[in-house]
Amino acid sequence: MCRVLLACCLLVLSLSACTSLNPTVIAVLVADQSAELQQPLDLDALESRVEELCEGCAVKVYDAESDADTQSDQLDQALAASADVVILDAVDPELAESLVQRTGEVPVLAVGTLVPGSDLFVGLTEPVDPPEGAESDLEAAREVILRDRKSFTFVPAAQISTRAAEVAVGELVGKPVDGSVDTEGVPSWLFEPVEVNVQDLTSIVVAAGALTLEELCSGDTAERCGKLGLV
Repeated sequence: MCRVLLACCLLVLSLSACTSLNPTVIAVLVADQSAELQQPLDLDALESRVEELCEGCAVKVYDAESDADTQSDQLDQALAASADVVILDAVDPELAESLVQRTGEVPVLAVGTLVPGSDLFVGLTEPVDPPEGAESDLEAAREVILRDRKSFTFVPAAQISTRAAEVAVGELVGKPVDGSVDTEGVPSWLFEPVEVNVQDLTSIVVAAGALTLEELCSGDTAERCGKLGLV
């Protein structure tokens, strides 16, 4: 714990010379900010952690709305705006390899799914398939409560995003975050997807801040939540 606190202090001190007049820019290219199913990025968690670590950092978010061509244009916009590091949640990881090749000396941190050629990666230990028939994590979780679905795979977006912020700031100050592993030659920080059943909803999903009990246990799930002791 002491080493973690010391590392955080060093990061803050290293970037304290940055000012709002000349901020260090972290460009975040999001595949689709409106996505509600297995979203790998929690922007609030990412921005909060960057703010804690880097007094002079500015986070600039670009939303591709699931369009690969739009994301390509947004990368050019980010580079033109002097981005110091790019966090890339790729619309299409394979096509995004060409984006990485255009960044030059600007480091690219892939989030969620590894992008070939990226400098860094924060994401899952293995790809996961979205729950069939569900349009959001909330819908899948409510179906678990109603016994219409046995379980669903939970992506720990807040943890991934917090670590992505730490890795990005560490890259900026030349102080790499410990604990990386090699994934296809890329330094990576990996998280396990979690298979969640009805017993895990509060201890995992609610505890992570991904969903609230009010969201889970309203309307047609209210009675079932009461029987399960969730409320």
